[in-house]
Amino acid sequence: MDSNGDVGIGSITGDPAYRLQVRGEVQFDPITGCKFYFTNYYTSPILRPSWSNSAYIGLSNYKLYYLYSNNIRYNSCTSMSDISIKENIRDIKSPLDAIRQVRGIQYDLKREYFTNSPEEKMDELVEEGKNKYGVIAQELKEVLPDLVVYDEEEKLYAVNYIEMIPILVEAIKEQQVQIEELQTAIGSGEALKGAAVSSLSPDPESSTLFQNAPNPFTQETTIRYSLGETVGSATLFIYDMSGKQLRSYNLHGRGDSQINIIGGELEAGMYMYSLVADGSLIGTKQMVLTD
Repeated sequence: MDSNGDVGIGSITGDPAYRLQVRGEVQFDPITGCKFYFTNYYTSPILRPSWSNSAYIGLSNYKLYYLYSNNIRYNSCTSMSDISIKENIRDIKSPLDAIRQVRGIQYDLKREYFTNSPEEKMDELVEEGKNKYGVIAQELKEVLPDLVVYDEEEKLYAVNYIEMIPILVEAIKEQQVQIEELQTAIGSGEALKGAAVSSLSPDPESSTLFQNAPNPFTQETTIRYSLGETVGSATLFIYDMSGKQLRSYNLHGRGDSQINIIGGELEAGMYMYSLVADGSLIGTKQMVLTD
């Protein structure tokens, strides 16, 4: 303690440094809960629990309000995002194309994941590890490699879910623009090129268009429809989400019938299909083709 009442632990050239110098390993042993260790190897200080997957920073009734970090690796927390610390700001390229290639899954964590935890906590941890939602890091690495990190020590891949959010935001906005453009095109009849549409309000009792099944599909899907016996001509049109006509099929059967769509004829994506009978739009549905 100096004349000002300040306390320094450690010193630089005899002056108080006001710091705790850690050499080797220091153990923090709380009254309850898991032990924590602070290890300082000068270049890589590490704060860690005494075993994996069973220690908490904060409690459910004593929460941390904010956790600030520049690099979010494994879990959710508040990340610094003020514009004053950012440069080279640019738009995300083709966000919808990227997200369409990402597979969301539901899964359970393997029991082996909790091997380093106390045996008496194993059953509880395994139960908590069920019915999780996420993606496969190795799959995401092929699409968005910047969101995947590799832990050399654990030999495991991890996903930065927080930075996936801006890509999802832009993908939704891009898709919404496409939907609005298609709705406008259908409403004005521009999308139904060559269909000679004379009415957008046909009699629903005479002809009907049903949702394809399965949907989404990969190899093949079936579109069911019903045409009135007095219908002279009927055509099924397939459009992309911009309203561009891709396929047309002349339908000859009357009454309940169906047509099969082969996945290999189209690229993976979202499509609209419309049934036109005697120049009247019977209905429009959406279908999704996956890889």
